[in-house]
Amino acid sequence: MRAFAAILLIALAGCSRAPDARETHIIATGPLAVWTVYPGKLEARRVETIMSKFNGSATIIELAPEGLPVAAGALLVKFDSSQVERDLLKLQRDAQLARSDLERLERAELPLELRDLEAQRLEAQMSHEAERQYLEDSRALLAEELVSEQEIEQQKLKVDQLHAQLEKLDQKIALTREFLHPAALERARATLASAEQELVLAQRQLENCTVHAPADGVVVYRPLHVGGEFRTARVGDSLYRNQPFMIIPDMKDLVIEVQIPEAELSRVEAGREVRVTPLSYPDLKLRGRVEAVGSMATTMMDRPGWQRYFRGVIGMQEVDARLRSGMSVQAEILSYATEHAVLIPRSFVRMENNEPTVRLASQPAKPHPVRLGWADLRHFEVLDGLKPGDVVVAGGSDR
Repeated sequence: MRAFAAILLIALAGCSRAPDARETHIIATGPLAVWTVYPGKLEARRVETIMSKFNGSATIIELAPEGLPVAAGALLVKFDSSQVERDLLKLQRDAQLARSDLERLERAELPLELRDLEAQRLEAQMSHEAERQYLEDSRALLAEELVSEQEIEQQKLKVDQLHAQLEKLDQKIALTREFLHPAALERARATLASAEQELVLAQRQLENCTVHAPADGVVVYRPLHVGGEFRTARVGDSLYRNQPFMIIPDMKDLVIEVQIPEAELSRVEAGREVRVTPLSYPDLKLRGRVEAVGSMATTMMDRPGWQRYFRGVIGMQEVDARLRSGMSVQAEILSYATEHAVLIPRSFVRMENNEPTVRLASQPAKPHPVRLGWADLRHFEVLDGLKPGDVVVAGGSDR
């Protein structure tokens, strides 16, 4: 109540017109709307940050001008791609050679090698069978003393050697099928996969040489450190991966941030209507609505430490092509509205002992106390002490 009385004193002191002592006014009801004004800053709700996705440094050769409205997919920046294109040709060749090597192994070398081993085994098996049969026949001739024991031993040794050779070929074929050929194929496939992955990375690198707008908005340069300077990017500059250099604010969806003094927190609630006026365009009036009020008090650098503020967010319901991100605006928030307020002009209210009073036409010499509520620039709302139809007169003096 003390704060309200102080505000009331200031409001009454600011009345610019002294009423005529003979002037009268009939109390009536009417609409009352109280707007509380706050300075604010206009921002895009969604801001896309543009940065280089190029591995290593990339040199800018084309750059969209700042302030340019762009649609999603529009070209924003192009980096030098000459080295990437040369690398891409080499990697394409490497991938094709690796693919050819794999096909050669799968369809020619390994099947032919296996077929050759099987042919060697078949030949060794036939030789083994023939020599074994000859050994059996020689043993029958030994009884007739047509062959000697020494010839039998020599033939037996030959059969054993052929048998060992046959077993060796069987083992080689088995190992070739189970280990050697799969390992060779796996190595060739790994070489091809690596070459293809390198090719994909190079193709992605080439794609990263051009940056397109991820959404509709306006091109805004972001200062960064370039060559020992802190400035915005230019054609010819070299940027590094994940180095932000541009933002694209969506100017179709804007919000306003205001700081609400602690004493006025009751004047601002979510859902309240807002009138927005950019300082750059005082004739431009746009509609908004309070979306949220912060739940934690903060201080402001340029204000005394004991003053507390709450962050308010206002969503714009109308936009204009002239608006820019970061603009200063004046936000008028509808703090109170009624269609049936008991109204009295400000000039008919006087202060007696720091209390608001009026002069009734029936008793003009006697101050009549009243209880006041909200006020606009012209009227007070009377909460108690007057009713529609009462007649008040100007006069009296402040004490």
